[in-house]
Amino acid sequence: MRKWILFLCLLTGLKTFGQTRKAAIDSLEKNYDRCLSSGQNMYGCALTYYHQLDSTLNVVYRQLYARLDTSRRKTLRVEQVQWQERRKAYFKLLDIRVQKLHKKTLAGLDDHVIATDHKAAYIKDRVTELLEDFPGKG
Repeated sequence: MRKWILFLCLLTGLKTFGQTRKAAIDSLEKNYDRCLSSGQNMYGCALTYYHQLDSTLNVVYRQLYARLDTSRRKTLRVEQVQWQERRKAYFKLLDIRVQKLHKKTLAGLDDHVIATDHKAAYIKDRVTELLEDFPGKG
């Protein structure tokens, strides 16, 4: 009976973790929107949001990895490496685009804000995908 109760508590904890992370992401997004709406230091807003999402990705990945069995860990590791390769290629394209536009526009920093926003969205999609994979989710 104790094992059953412990199992239910653990299962609830995993669901709560996923929900907590989703709430944290929503909070980051609201703060980012608030920062952008102030109209000041928009690149700083985008950069902060990007770094916060990147940190969240690392935490979610590590915690998901720790909860998986050996075979699923291997699969997750391979998926993550493939995602990182796609991310690197996508970010490179964004950076090339910014370099080209930066030479043509006076407000080149706007291009950096847009590219950083796209990078953050790419990372947010991965975090959301990983949260969907949490064991015990239902």
